[in-house]
Amino acid sequence: MKTRNVDAYAELHRRRTYGNTAVRMRRFVEPWVQIDRPKTLIDYGAGQGRFGEILTAPTLEVRDSYDPAIPEIATLKSDSYDYAICIDVMEHLEPDEVAGVLKHVASLTKRALFIIDTRPARAILPDGRNAHTMLQPPKKWQEMLATAFGEAVAVPVFRKGRCAFKTYRSSPSEWLAYWGKFGPAEVDYQLWRLKGGRYEQPPIST
Repeated sequence: MKTRNVDAYAELHRRRTYGNTAVRMRRFVEPWVQIDRPKTLIDYGAGQGRFGEILTAPTLEVRDSYDPAIPEIATLKSDSYDYAICIDVMEHLEPDEVAGVLKHVASLTKRALFIIDTRPARAILPDGRNAHTMLQPPKKWQEMLATAFGEAVAVPVFRKGRCAFKTYRSSPSEWLAYWGKFGPAEVDYQLWRLKGGRYEQPPIST
């Protein structure tokens, strides 16, 4: 789904390299994907990070990336997925575009995980505006997601200025499994940071 600022973001991607968000947020996302055991996944608004490519999820047979600002992945390969991840995407939309994009994601899958930044970005658009054009508190994002999907469950993302939601409910045993997976993932992340936090981008899947 092409939005008004796509060309501006295409220019930003040409000028700068992005991708570390995928590594920083992986420990919050990967356990839920593993627990849900999807066969197909779409990284919606993937940018340069290729989040879907770095997830450890043995059940995944399809890991598609989609971003209208990146020519190689600007076209969706399917109209249906078992699971979607949407990381640091929604805050880059214009306010009147949010409902349409959420509707689009919901048309692809009913099981999605969103992480949304609630603070101004460092990046500035070519027109001089802050790149985070849609800043809202977590409660407002939860309401908008619930309207689009029928459900919006807050999930942990221990980072100031971010919120996260799943569009489906999980059982107590699934939550217990999540915490069991999150602990080792957090250790891996902290070790990555101690080693300098370097990230080598996977190649784009086309």
